[in-house]
Amino acid sequence: MKVTIDSMLINQRQADPELNKLEEYHEKGVVTIVGAQRLLSEMKKRNPISYAKAMQYENVSEPFTIGMSAIGSAYISGDEEKASFRQLSTIMFPETPLEGLSENQQNDIMHLVGHLHSDSIYFVTRNTKDFIDEKRTNQNRNNDLSNLKRLRLKELGANILTPTELLAEVSSDNNQ
Repeated sequence: MKVTIDSMLINQRQADPELNKLEEYHEKGVVTIVGAQRLLSEMKKRNPISYAKAMQYENVSEPFTIGMSAIGSAYISGDEEKASFRQLSTIMFPETPLEGLSENQQNDIMHLVGHLHSDSIYFVTRNTKDFIDEKRTNQNRNNDLSNLKRLRLKELGANILTPTELLAEVSSDNNQ
């Protein structure tokens, strides 16, 4: 099972039991951890240890986009239609116009763009506010907002899991 990880899942100090288990599964070949180009870009800015850790995983790169991509690692997408940067942006950051997206928001979207153009099954993150749950507003304050972004992203082909959910799935698959 191939999974794309978000930047916050670089387990630099090996202090996170869930991520340690996920890495153990990766080493045993039960799970293949990959990262989008943004993983490398973000870790390079963070520190050399995080960058070295990110370099251990296959880079699934990202398709060529104008204005939002690192051209040196980009590729031109094939015939199969995938969700666009704009479509993902309207789900993940509905109140922010494209030109107002922060660098972190752009990176979050490009993680998903890279993931969607790979053969990974799941995108794994702990960032529930941007990838899983809808933001509470005055208009929706009485609604259950859990999983709304995850469901909308799934319609576009992005299956989002937390590390806890992924470990439960891998564990159940291995117990069958």
